Amino acid sequence: MASGRVGGTKSKISGQVGSAIYQIRKNEDGSYTQVITAKGERTETSTTPRLQAQRMCTAMVESMMRDLKPVGRISMQSGANKSKSLNAFSHHNLLRVAQDCKANWYGNNQFVYPQHSRDDLNVMDLGGPYMISSGTLQFELFDSLYYDTYPLQRLKGNFTAGNQFYGVKFMVPADVTTYGQLLKRWRMTRLDAVVFCGLRYYLEQPDPEQDAVEYIKHNYLIMTPNPAIKDDELITDDLLAQAFLINYSLAPVVTRSTDNSFFVVGWKTELDSMHEVFWYWAGFSISYADGRRKISSSSYSSPDGNTFPWLRNASPSDVFGSWMSEPMVKPYPSPFN
Repeated sequence: MASGRVGGTKSKISGQVGSAIYQIRKNEDGSYTQVITAKGERTETSTTPRLQAQRMCTAMVESMMRDLKPVGRISMQSGANKSKSLNAFSHHNLLRVAQDCKANWYGNNQFVYPQHSRDDLNVMDLGGPYMISSGTLQFELFDSLYYDTYPLQRLKGNFTAGNQFYGVKFMVPADVTTYGQLLKRWRMTRLDAVVFCGLRYYLEQPDPEQDAVEYIKHNYLIMTPNPAIKDDELITDDLLAQAFLINYSLAPVVTRSTDNSFFVVGWKTELDSMHEVFWYWAGFSISYADGRRKISSSSYSSPDGNTFPWLRNASPSDVFGSWMSEPMVKPYPSPFN
C-alpha cells in the first residue's frame, strides 16, 4: 500500500502499488526524486539429487538418535559432557552413513536405506552398523552378548517355545558367593555401567479386524550396580534379579541359567505372535576402575552373525527415486558421479 508525503515530497509516494515499489530518494541539492522498481519475484529452485541424498542420510541418523539419545549422551569417551558426547555420536554416525551411501550406491550397502515419507524427520530408520560407543577401554564388564533361539531349555523363567532371547551375559563362578566378590570378578566398581542396545522389529494388532501395524525401533538398557545391595550379601536368584538398577526404553528380563553358571539381562521376543526380532545389537562398558572414565568401543552387528543387511532391495539406488518424487526409477543414478 502506497502513502503520500507532505512538504517538499507532497507529489511523491512511497510503498507498494501492485507489482511496483515506490521510494523517495533525497538528492544532494535537497530535492527529492521518485524511484519506482519492480517487486522481486520469489523463485523456487529444484531440489538436487545430491542435496536429497544428504537429507536421506541425515534423516536416518536423526531417527536413530531419537531412540538412543540417552545412550549417545554417555557413549563417547571424547565427549567432555553429555552434550558433546551426543554431538560426537551424531557426527560419527552421519559420516558412516554418508560414506556408505556414496561408496555403495548400487549395492553392497551396509546400511538399510528407507523410502521417503511425507516428513523427512519421520523416516523409519531401518538400521545398519551404527557406531554405538567409542573409547579406549580394552575390556568389557560383561562376559559376552547372549542370543538364544530356545531359552525355554537354558534359562529359568516364563519362556515358551516361541520365544527368543537377546541380552548381556554375566558368568557366576561357583567359587564366588557374595555380591562384592561378583563385582570384583566382573572388574566392576560401583560407579560403572553396562549398556545394551538393539534394533527391534515387531508387529502390533490392537484390533483383530484390522491389519497388524509394523514397528521398527531402537531400544536400550543402561545397567549400574545396585547401591542397596551390600558387598557381603550372598548370591541367590533373587539377588541377581536385583543386581542392577536399569534405565530402559523396553522393559528387560533378568534371569539365571538353569545350571546357575550365569545370568542374563535382556529382552525376550515373541517370534510366533508378533514376528518380533532384533536385527542389530551392541553392548559396551563404562569403567572408572583407574579413577578416570573409560568406554569400550562398539558398533551394531547382527546377532546371528549375518554380515549383510537384513532387508533386501534397500540400497540407495533402490529407494532414492522416492526421495526425488520419481519412485519408478530403479536403479536411480548416483548423484555422486
